[in-house]
Amino acid sequence: MLHVYLSGPIIHENLRKDDFYRAVVSYLALRGFSVFAPQFFGPAEPVEIYTRDVKNVRKCDFLIGEVSNPSLGVGMEIMLAIELDTPVLLFRHREADPLSKMVLGADGKALFEYSSTDEVIQILERIKLENLVFHYCEKCNTKIAEDVQGQYRCVQCGIDH
Repeated sequence: MLHVYLSGPIIHENLRKDDFYRAVVSYLALRGFSVFAPQFFGPAEPVEIYTRDVKNVRKCDFLIGEVSNPSLGVGMEIMLAIELDTPVLLFRHREADPLSKMVLGADGKALFEYSSTDEVIQILERIKLENLVFHYCEKCNTKIAEDVQGQYRCVQCGIDH
């Protein structure tokens, strides 16, 4: 069973995307993935949260992040996953404020824009999530691809390598 880490703002109610979190967790559970979603955990002490979340980023097979709103914790989770060569799939609402250039410049992620949670699920359905690997795409400058019998397909632009 593959493990997925779901990253997204938690603390500030106005930054949370609970509809996104619920839709992604539901979809991934139906596909048989184990999802760690701290958005649905109760309050805890800062050291406990840090230790728990870092442990789960370290053991995940890939990370899905909602980045429509800035969050220091989400940035830390994304950076840790990228440093561990863990594929990162980021989602940003089309109407959100501009994304951090640090996140935009990261090459260990694929970034998708969406208007609705239905669109998020359609994007996830197109990706062979169980086959995610690091493989550089010269066209869109990402490193996230699907490995299908030794052929690599960029998950962001769809180009075969």
